Amino acid sequence: MISAALRAVVIPVLILLLVGCQAIRSPKVEELRDRYMTASSRMVEVDGVEVHLQDEGEGPTILLLHGASASLHTWEPWVRSLRHEFRVLAIDLPPSGLTGPRPDQRYDPEAYVALVGAVLDHGGVDRAILVGNSLGGYIAARFAARYPHRVSGLVLISPAGYPQELPWPLRLLTMPGLGRLHTWITPRWVVQRGVASAYGDPARIRPGIVDRYWDLIRAPGNRQGLRELARTMDEVRLQEPEWVEDVQAPTLVVWGDSDDFTPLELADRWKEDLPHMRLEILEGVGHVAMEEVPARSLEVIRPFLAELRTRNSKLDP
Repeated sequence: MISAALRAVVIPVLILLLVGCQAIRSPKVEELRDRYMTASSRMVEVDGVEVHLQDEGEGPTILLLHGASASLHTWEPWVRSLRHEFRVLAIDLPPSGLTGPRPDQRYDPEAYVALVGAVLDHGGVDRAILVGNSLGGYIAARFAARYPHRVSGLVLISPAGYPQELPWPLRLLTMPGLGRLHTWITPRWVVQRGVASAYGDPARIRPGIVDRYWDLIRAPGNRQGLRELARTMDEVRLQEPEWVEDVQAPTLVVWGDSDDFTPLELADRWKEDLPHMRLEILEGVGHVAMEEVPARSLEVIRPFLAELRTRNSKLDP
């Protein structure tokens, strides 16, 4: 007789094996680029990494940084609106989207900070407004602390940074068995559950979003890269971010009160170390406010962006 413990392991594995080869295979790079590159995006060599970069509009520069396992497409509604007033740059952070994994497999904070600087240099940008979600928020804030002269404003959406448990999709990747399994078999329903967990209301998930996440997570090398990223995040997740106090840029923090990945109470930690920041709380919204409620979240940040534009125009000669 099979023990209950063994059944708990064997049955899920058998189910995963029965979901079909689509969960196993990695779509071809050319196929994904045809599907997910836009008229305003291209692949560029930056800091030794071939990065998927989107560049639209004219005016003060905004750089958008997504969270782990997402892609620049999470900002699509924002880009369509902001490009009329700003130059909007967005990238697929490695190991995600069309950028894929780093050749050196480095996913530590210093590597991400260096990449952001290289992207700005590539675009000929001296100073920018950095906007980041989750991991992207952590990277944006860390860059602002290191290079205050290059950041004219900071918008952080449910940012990582303070000690916490990893969100469950990343926590699974750190487990020896399940993490290894994920690198070669990724059922769509697992991705769908992960996306739903990031929303305050899963009914807001628009058509095509789950398929996009599923396609790009299965891009060549991305699953292995995400496992390495999760391991790195697990190593640093309990470190106190003493660098936060070095952030000088005007800062707006936006948090959904239904965020199950990065708890709202962590906003208090940001406020303690960054007393000049402003906090906006969105009721009934989860971890990815810009994707879940794009119009509502834009409405929250627009006055802040307008203030930054006025302030920076007075500072510039």
